[in-house]
Amino acid sequence: MSKSREAFRLLGEKRLIGLLSPPSAEDCLRAYEELSPLGIVLEVAFRTDAAAEGIRAVLEKHPDALLLAGTVLTRRQAREALAAGAAGVVSPDFFPEVVEECAAADAMAVPGGLSDCGKQLALKAALYGCDLLELGEKHPHQWIYKLFPAAAGGQVFSGLARAWRGPYPGLRIIHTGGVGLENLDALNRSDGEGVFCGSALTAGRGKPGAMAAEARRWIEVLRPSLGATAV
Repeated sequence: MSKSREAFRLLGEKRLIGLLSPPSAEDCLRAYEELSPLGIVLEVAFRTDAAAEGIRAVLEKHPDALLLAGTVLTRRQAREALAAGAAGVVSPDFFPEVVEECAAADAMAVPGGLSDCGKQLALKAALYGCDLLELGEKHPHQWIYKLFPAAAGGQVFSGLARAWRGPYPGLRIIHTGGVGLENLDALNRSDGEGVFCGSALTAGRGKPGAMAAEARRWIEVLRPSLGATAV
């Protein structure tokens, strides 16, 4: 199984992503080593120069690591992320050139926004040469979208997830932006199939055990819907 497909499977099981904007490669390694044993996928944001180096550092020590590259805005960044070994690429909006780059490498592409869900799926299907509804069957790791922002300005947009799954059955949706322990339960009740991503999961970097402790609190919130697979 490819790393993209394995990452997609893990997201469906554990449903949590820790978002890190790394000051250094060592920060990526520490975050991965705290969160991975709990089944939490680390997303390394390309907001700092340490992102690609951090992904490489993790994979050098843990060759089977499943890492996502986040805040990817350009084709160049997508190439850099995939060359570093990222299992998937996440963007804050729908950038066709990023999707194209990922599809060419058969790597999971996760555009984001409050719209364009169908447009990005249609583009993926065209790039793979299949019907849109065949995409989820033949290339399940591309049957995914990021709801961004999930919450902002006192408004919550998680209800869009259920609406999208009407025309796009089984679509995997990552809720990002404004997600924290204070609203995780409400978001989970709104979308019991959703994946939840938060920078709060990595906020404790520099304090040994702090990230794992925060992650366990998030896992406890999701545990009833995770079932027996919860850590």
